[in-house]
Amino acid sequence: MEFLERLGLKGRRVLLLHHDDLGLTHAQNAAFFALGLPTGSVMVPGAWASQVRGVDLGVHLTLTSEWAAPRLRPLTGGESLKDEAGYFPATLEDLWRRARAEEVEKELRAQIEAAKRLFSPTHLDSHQGAVLRPDLAEIYLRLAEAYGLVPLVPDGLGGLGVPEAFLPELERLLAEAPYPKVRFLDPYGGPPEERLGFYLNLAHLPPGLYYLVHHSALPTPEGRALPDWPSREADYFALSHPEVRRVLAEFHPLTWKAVREAL
Repeated sequence: MEFLERLGLKGRRVLLLHHDDLGLTHAQNAAFFALGLPTGSVMVPGAWASQVRGVDLGVHLTLTSEWAAPRLRPLTGGESLKDEAGYFPATLEDLWRRARAEEVEKELRAQIEAAKRLFSPTHLDSHQGAVLRPDLAEIYLRLAEAYGLVPLVPDGLGGLGVPEAFLPELERLLAEAPYPKVRFLDPYGGPPEERLGFYLNLAHLPPGLYYLVHHSALPTPEGRALPDWPSREADYFALSHPEVRRVLAEFHPLTWKAVREAL
């Protein structure tokens, strides 16, 4: 609320509408261009990362590769970041059990540096919340400061699947981070057939700073090769719906670029 007051937005409903997983597929990128919404983040190890252009793009720091296909590989040689085939670990549990902090830092730096050669990043977030192991969160926040980027910092950890053992140190780190804390909204886990209703129900939210993440992708053969394609298409069609656009227009739109300039 203090940050909103500084922007002259106290008592308003303010929305960062964020397109996740850009660079993963052509279908994901094409949905970003078709929707015409400015904010998203790019999976730099993704095969289509070099296609993404925009005014408010972040680095979707990637340390896991959860599907049988497509799979993503590290940009660096850290052995603790690879499975037996050389890909990122398939699960957060495997990553958090094996990852060496110094190899994670090297990889995250490489992804940020690669992103800077493709576009002008404004912010950082992480795929599947992979940086929520406390020592990795410290690296994440330190790199944000070092590169002058705004990190996504949620206002609470409930519902993010953080192990109980991580919570005390992680909560301390995030509370001390000198960045705006956002109310995290993500419809990904809900049934695709209820997606339109989710977006329409945003009309009932109280004032605050909200970060709404979506995974929109076009209904192409490539897009439908992803295991979760119904959810991605549901986001795309919902965000294309005129009634959803009307609801979104009731929020004050914010970009990470504007947040960065205000800090």
